[in-house]
Amino acid sequence: MHIGLRPTAIAGALMAALALILSGCGGSSSTTQSSSSSTAAASATPTSSTASETTTASTTTTSSTTSSEKVPTIDIQLASSVKLDPISAHYTCDGANTSPPISWSHVPPNTAEIDLFLFNLAPVHGKLFANWAVAGLSPKLRGLSAGQLPAGAILGRNSHGQVAYSLCPAKGPAVRYAFLMYALQKKIPVSTGFDAEKLREKALHTAESAGLLGLSYKRQ
Repeated sequence: MHIGLRPTAIAGALMAALALILSGCGGSSSTTQSSSSSTAAASATPTSSTASETTTASTTTTSSTTSSEKVPTIDIQLASSVKLDPISAHYTCDGANTSPPISWSHVPPNTAEIDLFLFNLAPVHGKLFANWAVAGLSPKLRGLSAGQLPAGAILGRNSHGQVAYSLCPAKGPAVRYAFLMYALQKKIPVSTGFDAEKLREKALHTAESAGLLGLSYKRQ
């Protein structure tokens, strides 16, 4: 699902806004939401945790804004050639646990690099759970094949403590996730195993444009 929106600097709203949006509209690749219901979705700063993934989402939002804070416009359009709502078990720890194929368009011409994150939208101890973090993607790229990363891509550490992709929620209700992509005008130097939360925060204040793609999974 691609969600087109223009975010505001409302700290702490990502968990609640995205959980609400995704639970209401599913995961088709062409759905567009109005900004009135989701303007805060990409402006919050998620943080990672080493705890297990959970399925209980927070509904608390913060109404304060910081007018001087730089936030990206979400206009990168992400899509997937495979069904993401729900996603196939092949792309989870019940299968091969490899990343699904995704593609994107509308990357600004002055982009220096692209950073990509996958977060569980349910908070773990009040923080978002990072499932995947990739930095240093070339602005010329327009997609990733399943389980593949191009030369130059840098993997961060997820909240499972792995320098890898992993989508492995606890058994129970369906869990909502979101790919978050940022087009950066200036590269942010990182090394393999970087902290996903810290890079996500820096990307938020550096990116000119961003994109969002939702998915869900329920373990049996």
